[in-house]
Formats: sequence, structure tokens, C-alpha cells
Amino acid sequence: MKWQIEHNKKEGIVVVKTSGLITWDDNKIMTQEAFAAAKHHGTKKVLVDHRLLQTNLTILQIDDLPRLFKEIGIGPEYKVAILFDPASPRSGNFTFFENVSIISSLQFRVFSEPAEAIEWLKTETEKPAKN
Repeated sequence: MKWQIEHNKKEGIVVVKTSGLITWDDNKIMTQEAFAAAKHHGTKKVLVDHRLLQTNLTILQIDDLPRLFKEIGIGPEYKVAILFDPASPRSGNFTFFENVSIISSLQFRVFSEPAEAIEWLKTETEKPAKN
């Protein structure tokens, strides 16, 4: 797996572009580097473009990703928009990942359109209702 990390100053987000075949270990290293860049640039908003990624993580590995992210230090204060190719044979894995992230109280959302992803990143985080 290859990746490139940039800071989009105009939008105030870190952008990660990936390609190739994903592995658990590469994904962990890429995530650590991306969130180090976010911290360096003072943002909690990250756009991950996985449209050129070849997914091969198992469902159990995908289910375990929120635990990995929390170990790295990613909490609910971060917003992560993930771009995927809906024509990919494993595109359903992205929806599954979004669901396990929500259950784990992480703000990871998946999109097929870059403009929608950036718009979501720019919205304010909803605060839980107080009773």
C-alpha cells in the first residue's frame, strides 16, 4: 500500500491519498502518520481517499479497526471522511466500517463524492442532547 499525506490549508484538513493493496500493518502506519500530521497542523479533520485502494481486509479486521484507531489516540473529537469507489467489488466493506465506527463512538463517515465528504468535514460536530 502506498500513501501520500498533505495539508489542505484552505479547507483546514489533512488529506491522505492511498493506492495499492491494503495490509493491516500498512494501514496502522499510515493512520499514525496521518494523525501525527493532523496534530502538527492543528486540525481534527481528515479526508482519506481510498478510491484507488485494493481492499482485502477481512470482516473481522474491519470490525477491529475502531479499537486500533482508539489505541493510536483517535477519539470522537476527530472527524474522518473516507472516499471509496462504489464500483469496487468490496465497496460494502466501507459501509460496514462506517457502522462499526459509529457504534464505537468514532466520527468516521464514508462518501463516494469528494465534495460531499469535504462539506461534512466542514460542518460543526453535533453535541449530544442534555436531559
